Formats: sequence, C-alpha cells, structure tokens
Amino acid sequence: MVRKAVWALTFALVPSLALASPTALTPSQIIALVKATPQLKIDRSVPPSSAFDPKSHPYVDVLGAPEGQAIGGYVTSELAHQGTLTSGYEVLAVPLDSGGSGGVFTQIVFARRGHVSFVYAGHIDSAGHLGVQVKGGKLVATSPYYVAKDPNCCPSKFIVATYTIRDNKLRRTTQRMIPAPKPSP
Repeated sequence: MVRKAVWALTFALVPSLALASPTALTPSQIIALVKATPQLKIDRSVPPSSAFDPKSHPYVDVLGAPEGQAIGGYVTSELAHQGTLTSGYEVLAVPLDSGGSGGVFTQIVFARRGHVSFVYAGHIDSAGHLGVQVKGGKLVATSPYYVAKDPNCCPSKFIVATYTIRDNKLRRTTQRMIPAPKPSP
C-alpha cells in the first residue's frame, strides 16, 4: 500500500518537475564547464586584469578561430544568461569580457535538452559591447554599430541577430540593423 502511494505521488509530481524553470549554474559550475570543453582553453599566459580575479574570472581562448584572429576574454559568469528556446533547448550564454573599454566582444554558448549536461554549441562575436539574452524563446544578440562620427557612448545603430540551436550547434537565423534610440533631453 505504501509503495503504491509513493508511486502515485512520484507520478503526480513529474509534470510539475518537467515544467520547472532551469536552475542557474553557479560561477564555479560555469568555470568547470569551460574547463571540460575541448573547444575552449583557459589561458594562464594572459596577464590578469586588474578588474578580474584570475581564479573566479579566468581568461579563456576560443580555439579554432581563423588564422590571425584571437577570440577570447575573461569569463564573467555572474553576467551569464540562461533560458529555454522554443525548440526545447536550454541555453547558457557566458560573456567573455575583454578587460578593456569595449567590454564583451564574445559570448560562449552552451546548450542541452532535458537533464543532460550542457555542451558547447558555439560562440557569438561582435565589435564590442555584446549583449545576449533569451527573448520570446529565441537567443538574441545585440551589439552597437558605429559610423565615423559616433562617440563610443552613442552608436547610430544596433545590430540585432537571432540564433537557434540545431543538432547542438549554434546557428544564426536572422540579422538586422535598427536605429539607436534618440537620447532624451
């Protein structure tokens, strides 16, 4: 009798467990995920930034970049964004901060379906100040687009790109330019 009650309770809870929102990873879990990813390498030869502790914000190289290009930055796991896409993939976007005035040029993206471990899906690059969030079930990346007269504070436009995950790989689905909002007086 007790066994039947336990099974009934277990099956009653299963739907609510499946709909629960994803549990955010801790900074140490994100660093462990980076360490376990063959496409990423913690680079201890890069001098530590005065803004980041190398233990909690290690410098990471994204391997496989085109020749002559270096892609990487300091892991800023406290700014990571996690959410679920309409495709059912849960994604985790982790900013890599340059340590300079451009801030985040790259975000590394991990994905999973169900209760398996996250896997590296790819990275998103920009010319700086890159923001990535899950909005409306899509992974949305926004970065400024500057013309010659624009000061660093005030781009003329923004590049907005949407991404999805297919077969555990990051794929861009759209990209457009939108005008920057006019500053209020």
